[in-house]
Amino acid sequence: MFFPRNYSSCPWPDSRYRTYMNGRLKKVDMESRLLKLKRDIDNRAWYRDWNHEQRDAAQTVLNNALDILDEFDY
Repeated sequence: MFFPRNYSSCPWPDSRYRTYMNGRLKKVDMESRLLKLKRDIDNRAWYRDWNHEQRDAAQTVLNNALDILDEFDY
């Protein structure tokens, strides 16, 4: 066993973490999260002090991430 039960810096051997995270990420969940980030940046819920250029740059990066995500099957 790589990490014994008493190894505190690695959370995954602890059974309480297995109830909400199994190490897999679905495409629809990631897409939903990216779209929420895009919406929140546009609505100034995140980084309120950013100017218009910074918001456009963030939107471009998130669009690129969505394009890359579309390349995957699931």
